[in-house]
Amino acid sequence: MKTRGSFVKHPERARERAAEPKPTGDLGPPPKGLNQRLWKELEQIIPPGVAASSDRWAFKMLVCLMAKFDGGRATSGESKQIESLLSKMGMTPSDRSRVSTTRPALKEEDDPLAEFL
Repeated sequence: MKTRGSFVKHPERARERAAEPKPTGDLGPPPKGLNQRLWKELEQIIPPGVAASSDRWAFKMLVCLMAKFDGGRATSGESKQIESLLSKMGMTPSDRSRVSTTRPALKEEDDPLAEFL
């Protein structure tokens, strides 16, 4: 969003980020041999627009670690990795506010203000 305070105060930040790669595609189906239930559960709770096909490996790692965690076999180091991956994907309360995605443009018929303008 261009009107955010950081871009207003520092327009060079927007210019610097303009060349960032834009992820495409979704996570896709769960890989064979992976915990299908956990994949689908995590896929349902990740904020919309956060994970793309380029995040598949990190998501796969999260699912594997969560399977160990659910089974009570995760080490403290693995628990920290889970926490880090959840954080990076905006899946903790404090991190959701730090993750931003682009929202699809509203169609005129879906825009509640369209009839007044």
